[in-house]
Formats: sequence, C-alpha cells, structure tokens
Amino acid sequence: MKRTGQIPFMGLKIGIFVFIACALLLWATFQSGSFRLGKEEAIVVRFPSVGGLEEGAVVRLNGVPVGIVRDISLTQEGNEVAVKLGVKRGTRARLHEGASARITTVGFLAELYVELNGGNETDPPIRSDAEITPGLLADPAVMMNKVKSMADTLDILLSNLTTASRSLAHGKGTLGRLSQDDRLYEQMVSLTHEATQLTSRMNENQERISVRLFTLTGTLDSLTYQMQHGNGTVARLLNSDELHQKLASSSARLDSILAIVESGKGTFGRMMADTALFDDTKALVASMKRLMAEIEKNPKKYLKFSVF
Repeated sequence: MKRTGQIPFMGLKIGIFVFIACALLLWATFQSGSFRLGKEEAIVVRFPSVGGLEEGAVVRLNGVPVGIVRDISLTQEGNEVAVKLGVKRGTRARLHEGASARITTVGFLAELYVELNGGNETDPPIRSDAEITPGLLADPAVMMNKVKSMADTLDILLSNLTTASRSLAHGKGTLGRLSQDDRLYEQMVSLTHEATQLTSRMNENQERISVRLFTLTGTLDSLTYQMQHGNGTVARLLNSDELHQKLASSSARLDSILAIVESGKGTFGRMMADTALFDDTKALVASMKRLMAEIEKNPKKYLKFSVF
C-alpha cells in the first residue's frame, strides 16, 4: 500500500521534467528562428549566386538580426537565384532607395548570412523588392583556393630558404665561401684598422688646417686694420680724398680732349673729321694690291738678281 501511494509523486516528477524539456525545446526553436509567432514580411532578393547559403540562415539589417532565409530557388526566367527572406514586420519600411543585400560571413569559416543595408534614410522607401541591389558574393571556395595558393607559395619559399641555408652552411656558392673563409674576416679587420688610422690622420690634418686658418684670419684682420687706420699707400688711397680729386681732374681733362677731337680741331680732330685721309689711305691700299698682283705675274720686270 505504501508503494502504490508513491506512484503519483513519481509521475508528477516525470511530468515536471517533460514540461521543462518541452519549454527548453520551444525556447531553442524561438532562438534559432525556425518558428515564429505572428505574421512576418516576405522579401525576395535575386542573386547571381548564393554559394553555400542555406535555408534557415540569419538575415541582418545593419548587423541586427531581423529574420531568416525561408526559401532558395532558381528563377523561371533564367539562372538567377531567388532568395526569400522572412523578416519582422516593419523591416520593409526601413529599406529606402539605394538599399542593398549581400551574402557574407562573420568570420572566415563562419556560416553565411544575408546582410541588408537600408540605404539613405532621407530617400523614400522602396516600392518593390527589385529595387534592392544584390551584392557580389565572396565564394568561400575561391577564398580557400587563394589561401591554399598562398600557402603553397610560402611552402616553396621556405623550401628555397632551407636549401640556401644548407648551401651556405656547407660553404657552397659565393656567400658560402665567404662565410667559411677566414681570410675575409682578416681582410675586414685589416680594412677596419686602416680606416681607423686614416680617420686619425684626417683628424690631425683637420687640426692643423684649423690652426692655419685661424692664423690666416688673424693676419687678414691685422692687414684690414692697417689698411683702414695705417699710414701706408693703400691706407692713404682708401682714406684720403686726394686720389679721388686727381681722378676727377684727370677725367675732366680727358673729357675736354675728347671734345676737342670730336669738334675737328687739332691733328687728331682733323684726322677724324676729314674724310680725305681715309680716301687717300683707301686708294693707297688699292694701288699696293695692284702692284703686288703685277709683281706676281711678272716678277722679272720688277725684281732683278745677279750673282756676279
């Protein structure tokens, strides 16, 4: 009798466990988005390709989940893919002209989802689903092929580096011989020593040159002082007005002489003003040319030579 009295309590515990399990199942169903209470809006976007997108994938608007992918099928007119999106009510009103939809992933190996971009909020809302511009899909397979190609290239590069390192370690090639030959080290040490000596000599010469330049500067300063304040010829020329006065007087005399010459007075003036001297000189030169031509034609007529 006592055992039969415990059976209803065990059944109650089992019922509680079943209720909790059903509640967790419903909660998981709501979270996954495969079941929705109430009405939802349907938006159809045509993509040239969807890659690995599957039904049940999440739909996000500016990063916020707003629905799921309900259906994926080929269009009757061609090979485009019509993706039917089940989104919350009011989502369509948030899509304005210039809105777009693209298939992307959160990470490199994450599941694909549909990302909606609402466009410019200042523009009017869209009137049909055809106004939504589909974005190009980055196919994960293509990306994996590119990564694989990069990995293969890196592998080849590492293999070549390994081969080059082995050749260098065994003293093969120019770099290998240089790394294994001690003479290069000795020559580098000698070159460094010679460079150090050359630098030391340059420093010594620089000090000597500096001393000589300092001495020369002092000499120039002394000479300049003597030229400015001394009693020598240069100082007198620089400081005395006598030279200036003599030069001015000489310039005045020269101007008067040139004025006389230009006026045609005196010998030089008559020579410059009278053209007869120029004409006579011209005639004389012409006569000399004719005489020289006659002598070249008949030298015996003008030149006679006798030995005895």
